[in-house]
Amino acid sequence: MYRSYFIVCIHNVSPMCLFLQSSYLHYQVSSPPPALAMAPASGTVPKGQAPNTLPYPLSVKKYSNSFSLYTNLSNSESSQAPRPLLLFLPWLGSKAKSHEKYIQLYFKLGFDVFVAESSVSHFLWPRTGLEHARQLLNLLMEQEDLSSRRLFVHAVSVGGYLFAQMLVCSSKEQRELLERVNGQVFDSLVIGSTERMATGVARMLSSPLLEPLLVRGMLLYFSLLKGQTADYYDRGIQTFLEKPVHSPVLFFYCLNDPMCDHVALEELMQRWEKQGIEVQGKKWQDSVHAGNLRKHTEEYTDTLNSFISTLHYLYMLIRLCLQGVHTTVGETKDPR
Repeated sequence: MYRSYFIVCIHNVSPMCLFLQSSYLHYQVSSPPPALAMAPASGTVPKGQAPNTLPYPLSVKKYSNSFSLYTNLSNSESSQAPRPLLLFLPWLGSKAKSHEKYIQLYFKLGFDVFVAESSVSHFLWPRTGLEHARQLLNLLMEQEDLSSRRLFVHAVSVGGYLFAQMLVCSSKEQRELLERVNGQVFDSLVIGSTERMATGVARMLSSPLLEPLLVRGMLLYFSLLKGQTADYYDRGIQTFLEKPVHSPVLFFYCLNDPMCDHVALEELMQRWEKQGIEVQGKKWQDSVHAGNLRKHTEEYTDTLNSFISTLHYLYMLIRLCLQGVHTTVGETKDPR
């Protein structure tokens, strides 16, 4: 049985830990994404907001600093059925500009896209991450423009950890919402031993000269604050492994990813297959953590399109079958 950890950094222990925290903050959020507001009807861009560079007219509805709904205004509203909703969980510290490639992919497939970002604090102190996940679940259940839609999930890197936190904190009603997820995509899922995790984070934060020092420091902090950090991560990981959402899932990964142990990931895929989950995997010998779309654009896009199109086809087939059953029942009902 392997132990796997998502990204962890700990603070308030020693000067070295403070250095880790400040380095991480500088690396990940030195250029935070611009605040977005609902796009005005005229299509103009509010002062201080980055212009829309997507090849689609869109509106952006902000529910909070972390949660945004991107709506493709060019999609026809002729159908009474609401458009499916893609819940996009990006990597930590990603910029709004980097989300556009994923939003464009799903706009082409007929989705609106809900982006749920995470901050460093959600990983420094897991209790805040649980509250963040709870707020996201409540929003998806209670907002009228979100609650009635077919839901798909696409998580990149530690975005998968936010999804695990959603599984941990979900109530019975919220779990029913998650079970309505029609499909799942996990890209560069962070999984593996604590040492591998620490090595991967150190490579992201520092030069090769500082990497060994940071690795040793992070492993020490894992140990010192185990009850406030690692134990929470263990719980989230075990829930993710043992109580997954049973909809089809697609994994993107590569063999040279320092933050994704491909052996552990393939064990996870086999485990889920034994639970009756339809699992697909697309792997590369050489790629970049959270950069598979950028490095292998055509293969990534073709694989994703095929996966989503198959799920759409199955959904429509089931709807037609159910409509046929209802029609047959109505025709054969005895009028007496």
